[in-house]
Formats: sequence, structure tokens, C-alpha cells
Amino acid sequence: MLEFKKLTLETIPEVAPYLALHPQRLCDWTIGGTYIWRDAFKYEYAFAAGNLIFRMRIFDGECAFTVPLGGDREEGMRLIDEFCASCKHNGELQYAIVGEADLPVLEGHYAKMDMCEERDYFDYLYEAKELLELKGKIHRSTRNNISRFNRLYPYNSFRIIDEEIIPDLHAFLDRYVENDTEADEATLEEASKIHEVLDNMDLYRAFGAALYAEDDVIVGFSLGEYDGDTLYVHVEKANTNYRGAYQVLMTGFVREFTNENVTYVNREDDAGDPGLRKSKLSYNPVWLVKKFTVKNLVAK
Repeated sequence: MLEFKKLTLETIPEVAPYLALHPQRLCDWTIGGTYIWRDAFKYEYAFAAGNLIFRMRIFDGECAFTVPLGGDREEGMRLIDEFCASCKHNGELQYAIVGEADLPVLEGHYAKMDMCEERDYFDYLYEAKELLELKGKIHRSTRNNISRFNRLYPYNSFRIIDEEIIPDLHAFLDRYVENDTEADEATLEEASKIHEVLDNMDLYRAFGAALYAEDDVIVGFSLGEYDGDTLYVHVEKANTNYRGAYQVLMTGFVREFTNENVTYVNREDDAGDPGLRKSKLSYNPVWLVKKFTVKNLVAK
């Protein structure tokens, strides 16, 4: 029988090797993508048959599982079926954060299932080379915003995040949240975890950079991590009073952390926000990394 435990910061060393096995460039299967949102979705984890299995709360508090990863996946799904048939699981069996490559795995185990594309949570994947060059008409607006920022703030600079500036980033983030008139519980939870990342950069295997408009004025910062050939941007916060700050921050972060091993940049999802969707589409993603919720499963 599966035994689930609460996912805590201290579990990163034992969980991270399994996350690295996922080949689909989904932000949810990175350390940052998993641990920043672990409490928002009430993540629990179990190891079984050589697999890592997550149990979480998704829409309206519904319980869902992830497709087993790392070992005998067929046995892992059988154990999930067994768990759901027991008194330890209330509600319908369903799988969340299912990538396209995982669909055949489920189809091989279940006789019938319904798949729902979760468009609001598709990841935006870009070619690093295109974001570095910003060529063509499609990137004209971005180039113009960057030029305007550079004209208004000619002494702007980037600084790699180190221990010396972390207190200033904590203060910037607090002001950012205070000034967000639409801040909700999810906003506060995300901010709490960003503070956690800043205090545990090594454990999160994270890196980042801060954007300064002047010598001591921080106007934004980003945090990310590497996984395979992809640079993941987990955090991107900027002061919109400084027009062009987001464009400068995004392109500067990619320029700073793209190396010979990086082919793609994953800037995560838009969470259904129309403005964010328009912005992320404007950078010309090479593709959207699809995610599915799978339910109404019938055993073979």
C-alpha cells in the first residue's frame, strides 16, 4: 500500500534525482516548479516500485496523482489503483500534470479514459537563440521597450544574485506584493516560497540576477534553474513603473545564463491571465508544452 508523506524543503535531495528523469521539459518536474508550489497544491509524495509518485490537490481541492516516474510504471499505477480502492482515498481517481509522452503510458494501463487539455497551464518554450537575437518584425516592440529603458536609465546594470544583495531582494519582493492591488492567497503563497528560494539557493539549485536602474535601485529580479537542454525561468518580478523593465529583465536573464548546453528557455505558463498570455505569445514560442488532466479511468 502506498504511504504518502508531506513534501517539505528537506526532501529535495531524495526527490530531485527522480525529477531529473522526466524528459518532457515540463516546468512542474523541476525542483523550482515542484517545491515553489508544493504547499499551494498540498503535495505529498511516495516512493514505490522504483517510482516517485505525487498526490496533490488541484481544482476545487480535488485529489489527483502524477504518472509514476522512474521505475516500473505499470506497477506504480497498479498501486495507485489499489490506494484509491482503499479507504485511504476519497474521490475519483484522476491524474494531473500529464505530459503528452505520458498519455500512452496511461492508455496502456487503462481501458478507457478522458483527457482534458489544461491550456491555462501550458508551458511556453522558446529557442534561446531567438531570445538572444530578437530579430525580425515580431520582436520590434521588445526591442523598442529595451531601447527606451536604456535611454531613460543609461546606467542600468545586471548583477548576479549573491548573499550580499539577497536582503535587498527580500525587501523588493515585499514592496512588490504590497503594491499589487490584486494580490490574493496564491500571490502571497508564491511570494513566501520566493523568499524561501532566496534563502536556500544552493538547495534549490537556483541562480538569478537583479536588474538595477541606477547604482542602488533594484527594479526587478529573476530566478531559474537548468534541466537538460533547457533554462527554466521560475521567477520574474519587475517594477512596472520603470517602463521596459520586464523586457530588459527577461532578455538580460537569458543572455546571462544561456550557455553551450542551453537550446530552449521555458518561461512557464500564463495561468489563464489574458495579459500574461499576450505577453508570452509575443516572444514567439517555438511550441507550447501541453499538460492534461486525465479522469474517468476504467481499468482493463
